[in-house]
Amino acid sequence: MKLNTLKMLAKKDWSPVLQSVALPLALLVGVVSFVLVADGKSKQPKPPPEPPPPSILMVGDSLSVGKFGEAIQTHFEAKKYQVAAYASCGSSPEHWLRDEPEFYTKCGYRQHTTSGDIFTDWVNGRPPRRTLTPKIESLIERHKPTVVIIQLGTNWMDRSLTLPQMQSYLHRFMKAAKRAPVKKVVWITPPDSYKFRNVQGKYRQIIRDVARDEGISIVESRTHYKMGKTGSDGIHYNTESSQEWAQQIQKDLDSKVVPPEPSRRLSKFKTDDTSGGSQ
Repeated sequence: MKLNTLKMLAKKDWSPVLQSVALPLALLVGVVSFVLVADGKSKQPKPPPEPPPPSILMVGDSLSVGKFGEAIQTHFEAKKYQVAAYASCGSSPEHWLRDEPEFYTKCGYRQHTTSGDIFTDWVNGRPPRRTLTPKIESLIERHKPTVVIIQLGTNWMDRSLTLPQMQSYLHRFMKAAKRAPVKKVVWITPPDSYKFRNVQGKYRQIIRDVARDEGISIVESRTHYKMGKTGSDGIHYNTESSQEWAQQIQKDLDSKVVPPEPSRRLSKFKTDDTSGGSQ
């Protein structure tokens, strides 16, 4: 009897029983695997959020009242950066300092903000109205930029300031421009001037030297002024030449405003090298 029972058990088809056990077991293994994988992913560091676009404040003299300032402004606004631009004809760094006397321009002024635009210029030989030049400290407090771009220095070339005076003004201006929340200050050197060609190199070097001491980035204006083509007075650039100047410095200016990120290959190499691997 026992022998027959064993034979019957051996002949019995166990596949339904095995299937009934295997299916829940496979489901359980799948759920556990999913939980482990999900838990592993949750512990991986999340990539840092994209930084907000720069907020730019630009100040300049008559060269920025003209097409050059507008071209730089338009370029950055096309990148969706917030831009506030102020330009005062005849101004120099000291005129923008809060502790210095107020400076009223009599030859042109341009202001561009999210609130609107102000522009004054000569019309049919008639001078524009006098306009007060704002102070750099007040502009930073108002706009809270992360980047300040400066285009100043040409108007020193026909004045009688001493070297210590200019150095003092530059140090004070650059320190004021670096105040929080500003993270980057970029100075565009004066472009070539036919009228001041014999002395312009000295003034550019003064700006470079103080900028180096203050940790300010420099963008060099490598232009060449041709009388009758670039402009008519040996100093100011016409519309076409102003746009060419803006295009000439734009790549360098972009890299100073937002430094390029390391390439993927370089980042991977650094990661592998740190972990002891090789590339």
